[in-house]
Parts: sequence; C-alpha cells; structure tokens
Amino acid sequence: MRPIAKLPLASLAPLGALLLAGCATDFTPASVVEDLRVLAIVAGPPDVLLPATFPGPTETVTLRATAVAPPASPGGAPATPSTVSWSFCPFSIGASTGYACAVPACETPLTPAADGSVTIDPVLLGAACLASTGGALPGAPAGSGLPAGFEVLVRYVATLDGLRREAVQRIPVLAATATSRNLNPIISSTLSGADCALATGPCSVSAITIDVAIDPVSFQPYTVGDRTVDETIVVNFFTTAGRFKNASGQATPAAPATSALLEAKELGGATPALVWVGARDLRGGEAVAGPLTVVFSRP
Repeated sequence: MRPIAKLPLASLAPLGALLLAGCATDFTPASVVEDLRVLAIVAGPPDVLLPATFPGPTETVTLRATAVAPPASPGGAPATPSTVSWSFCPFSIGASTGYACAVPACETPLTPAADGSVTIDPVLLGAACLASTGGALPGAPAGSGLPAGFEVLVRYVATLDGLRREAVQRIPVLAATATSRNLNPIISSTLSGADCALATGPCSVSAITIDVAIDPVSFQPYTVGDRTVDETIVVNFFTTAGRFKNASGQATPAAPATSALLEAKELGGATPALVWVGARDLRGGEAVAGPLTVVFSRP
C-alpha cells in the first residue's frame, strides 16, 4: 500500500532548518494516529498469473483496507471513515503522476462487498481496457495485446470530518511462466511483555513492550540480479496515545520476532491507547493486526 501524498522536495530545506533549530519535538511521530489514517491495504493474493493462453482461466484478488482514526471518546472503538471509494486502473503512468491511469476511461469504480472488501479480476479488466483502445497500450503497436507481465493498481479514498486520505495498492500480473509467487506476511502473535496478552484484555502500565512474531513461512526467497535472497519483513507500530521509543523493526528468518516499547508520554486525555501492527515484505505483501488496547497508569 502506498499513500499518494508526498512531501514536495522544495519543502525539505525549511524542514531541515526547523529540525536544526531544535523544533523536532513539535512534530508528532508518524507512529501516532492523530486523525484519519490508512494503515494498510492487503491484497490476497498479492500477485496473479497471466493465463498460458488468453482467453483462459484467470485469477481474482480481494483487497481490504484498514483505515482508522482515534475514538470519539476515551475507551471507545476506533473511528472509521464516513465515506470510502475504490477504483481499479489496469495500466498506470507511475508514481510521478500520482499513479494516474494511462487510459483515464479505463479507471473502473469498484463496489465494496458487505464486509468492505473489493474483488477484481486484473487480467479480464486489463483485457477489457485494451479492447477499448484498439488492442494495445498507448504507444504500443496496434493489436499487441496484454504484455507478458505488467502491474495494475487499486485506488482507495477515505474521508472523515473533512479529511481525505488516498492510497494505492499495486498488484503485479506475472507472466504465465513465472515460478515464484509472493505471499502476504503472517503475524503469528502480537503480545505485550511476558504477562499481558493484549488480545485477551487491557492491562494498566506506564510502559509496555509490544512483541511481534512473524510466521517463518513468510520469509520467501526471491531473485535479486544473479542471486537469491530471503525476504526481510518490515514491522511498523501505530498507537492513538503514548509514544513508541522505537516504532519500527525488522524480522528475518534468523530473527523472526521484533518489538517496540510504548511509553505513557504526552497522553493528554487520549487514553487508553489503541495499538496496531503492520508488516510488509517490500514486494507488495502486507498484513495488519489490531487494535490492541493498553490502559496507561500515569507515571
């Protein structure tokens, strides 16, 4: 999942000046959920195969978004978007254009199911787009058809209290001859400390370690140049209250667990805390767990 909004390059110089001036504490860490946030868009599966011949059997992908905001009142459930919309683009121009669709007429609105998910058939939607453009992508020879491998994307837009958040999930469509498929990481356990399992109830603390274990099957080998490497899973922690001392970590086959210390700092009236954990393999695979509840005892 890739949020669209990015900091303009021209903004970096004044930002650096502020940091040098000692104003870094004025900025809320990215791990703190202050308002509407899209934490993850999980696609299952994270990639699909082209059929050996087309027309032929194709695969579908189901996508689910985790978009949250702090509770309306302390102790409540996380707020959720007031409106959401999904759309599919079979061929994007790329990140430099905010993932604009190469053929705007082919951007297809998607209707969520009752559980909020959307399901697409990337190959069929891509073929339908080509049929409307003479059987080829813009700039490609007429009738060239679907590329041997390409990438589609799904756009998600959520709004709440005047805020608008947009994110995209890119889905590789692999050549029919591809032998390696990606899988989403599996968060096998999310506990706090040795004695407090957040999944079974809140616990009153002034600081707590959130431990995350990634299932060993998540670490898939893949090819980089002329060598094969195992995935490294990046783990990010999010909270509605308190501050993480270390809000991200990495899990590897040799060390499949990581942790973050959540401290009862700068609480204001925002307690208990709701905590989420996200895991990404940096190849399109994602997972998210939460919310877990921490009731802070004031230090």
